[in-house]
Amino acid sequence: MNVRQISDWALEDRLAIDGSPLVVLFLESGRRAGDVRRYEFRRAAREHPDVAFVEVDLVENPSLAARYSIRETPVVLVFVRGAEAARHSVGPLEATLGPVLGRC
Repeated sequence: MNVRQISDWALEDRLAIDGSPLVVLFLESGRRAGDVRRYEFRRAAREHPDVAFVEVDLVENPSLAARYSIRETPVVLVFVRGAEAARHSVGPLEATLGPVLGRC
């Protein structure tokens, strides 16, 4: 499992350059709901070792909330070839990831 925290410019670079799937957890540091979602997110990263998983703290990168229409956190966005392919905020994360990334 390799979950990294990245900034807004690193995310934009990654989406522009790399065509492989990217799963991003947007959260606000210090919020309990983010801690719970982070646990499930890291478990999904272990189950999909060939896919990049990253976390972005919206407290440190507030411009991304407007850019990706994020109204509530935590939220997971899945990007494929730089475009949003799926969005997840409630329920089991694997229900959203499975159809896009394949079942583990």
